[in-house]
Amino acid sequence: MPKNNIPMWRQELKSARKKEGKSPLNRWIQLSTVTRNNEPRIRTVVFRGWEKESSMLIFTDSRSDKIKHLKNNSNAEVLWLFLRSKYQFRFKGKMKELESNTKYWDSLSDKSKATWFWQHPGKEIKNNLQTFKKVPINLNKPTSFVVIEFEIYSVDLLKLVTPIHKRYIWNKENNWQKIEVNP
Repeated sequence: MPKNNIPMWRQELKSARKKEGKSPLNRWIQLSTVTRNNEPRIRTVVFRGWEKESSMLIFTDSRSDKIKHLKNNSNAEVLWLFLRSKYQFRFKGKMKELESNTKYWDSLSDKSKATWFWQHPGKEIKNNLQTFKKVPINLNKPTSFVVIEFEIYSVDLLKLVTPIHKRYIWNKENNWQKIEVNP
C-alpha cells in the first residue's frame, strides 16, 4: 500500500471513473443487503465519496428497508460497473451508520434536501404528486437523513477485456496486496 494509505485498487477505480466521464454510472452503485429472512435485496444508490481510505459513503432515509436490513446484518456488497472501461468492481464490507452527519447534510443543495421531507419510502401515494411539491421553508436536517459508511474489506475487479478477461482480488487483511486470479 502506498505511503498515503490509499489502497492501490483506488487507482484502478479512479481510472475507470475518469473514462466514464459525466455519465451517471460514475456515481451509481448497486448495494446488496440481506433481509431478516435471509433474502437478498439489491438497489441502486449514489456513491457520495470516501470517509476513509477504504470506506464509501452512502446517504439514505432512516425509514427505508435497507436500514432494517443493515441493523439485522451489517454485511453488504456493492457492485460498480463502468461501461466505457469495461471494469466491474465488487466490494465486500460492513455497513454502519455515522452518528455525526451534519456536514454531509450541509453539503447538499436545497433541491436535494427537499427530497428528505417526502413521505415514508415505499408507502402508497394517496394525494397524487402534491406530496412532492410541498417543500418546507426550513430545510434543517430531518431525523430521517442517515449517512452510511461502507467499510470495505475485499475488492474484486473484473476487467472485461478481449480476448481473455482479467480478474484481480485485494483483501484488507493482506494489506491490500493485488492478486491475479482466473476470471
